[in-house]
Amino acid sequence: MPITVYIALVAALVLLLAALYCRMARYRRQYRTEATLNYFTTSLFGKNTVDDILWDVAKNCISRLHLEDCVIYLLDEEQGLLVQKAAYGPKNPVRFEIRDPIEIKLGRGIVGSVALTGRPEIIPDTSKDPRYIVDDERRLSEITVPIIDRGKVIGIIDSEHSRRDFYTMEHLALLERIAAICASKIARTVIEEKARRQAMEVQLLHKQLAEFRLVTLKSQMNPHFLFNCLNGIYHCILAADIDKASDYVSNFARLLRMVLMHAEKNFISLREEVELLGHYLKIEALRTNKPFDYNIFIDEGINPDEYFVPGMLIQPFLENAIWHGLMNKEGDRSLNIHWRRPKEKELLCEITDNGVGRAQSSRRHPSGHASKGMSLCMERVELYKALFNSTFHIRVIDLYSEDGAAQGTKVNIAFEIAPGAGVTHVG
Repeated sequence: MPITVYIALVAALVLLLAALYCRMARYRRQYRTEATLNYFTTSLFGKNTVDDILWDVAKNCISRLHLEDCVIYLLDEEQGLLVQKAAYGPKNPVRFEIRDPIEIKLGRGIVGSVALTGRPEIIPDTSKDPRYIVDDERRLSEITVPIIDRGKVIGIIDSEHSRRDFYTMEHLALLERIAAICASKIARTVIEEKARRQAMEVQLLHKQLAEFRLVTLKSQMNPHFLFNCLNGIYHCILAADIDKASDYVSNFARLLRMVLMHAEKNFISLREEVELLGHYLKIEALRTNKPFDYNIFIDEGINPDEYFVPGMLIQPFLENAIWHGLMNKEGDRSLNIHWRRPKEKELLCEITDNGVGRAQSSRRHPSGHASKGMSLCMERVELYKALFNSTFHIRVIDLYSEDGAAQGTKVNIAFEIAPGAGVTHVG
């Protein structure tokens, strides 16, 4: 075979191999590009803040694209500034920290120009570009790609390299696609963050309204209760019972002072609550011509200074027991308040009277009397449960003798005790 044929065959083989090599190189680049984009897409899963997204992109630009430096800016539209938000490389000596962060005015420098035009740029030789701004150190080439959301530039991905002509069109195409992924994720995250903030604001508003309603209820309850006290003093004065009126005023003054002291508190100590109720019961005993005995018990093992309860919450139950149970009864009348701790995380107030019972009281008041204080009390209970995530269990039990006769009423009010060392709060 002539030598020229061999040369032609060898040349053809070389060309074929070269073509195959180029095609394989192109496939490898394409595969690497797709793999890199897939990596960026999946790496952004679980990033729930804009800062998380930017730091992840900056880090992966370095590790996946083998770049020396990457800085990501976000645009502050109000001030017209591009602010460095994430970096990887020399600008990032410590995790999630930028060394000497700078801000660039819109339109200034290469970064500012790209942000203004929305068009990416490759600068093969920064020494020949008068726009170049030295940040941490001078580098010889730069690539700047805008992050665009709905036609508006929201940030910049910027990378510099110590070699001239380092960046290629392949780098540009890849960074543009990364910027698009980044923009999409940022847009979703901003919407989600806004929705979360709005939900938190609504929740806070509901809480503030509930707290305001709670204060309003307390301000309604106390005047209602205090009016009854003043009415009792008035009747003593009309009856010219000076000693009784003096005793009445003395207890009323102590009670009023404590009520005013605790007006702004949602919870007071059990000791303070017992003292308040003691003054209240003395006043109620003075108000009526039908005497009744009352006692307040606290089980051993309960330190009244370490337990906190809603102030005067049980007062309407005592008022009901006195005026609808005991005052409708002839003979001996008694009212007992017993504080127990039946469970580790529960404080129980047990109110027992030997009055006529609910059935007979209802017959005496066929219209279905419901005290204002009682309805306000129940509304307070619901607000305490909602505001403080606490539990209140209120159970009313009718008491009967063996022959079925009414012997009074028992009310159990169970408060949840919040876990914690030291001072224990109810609610």
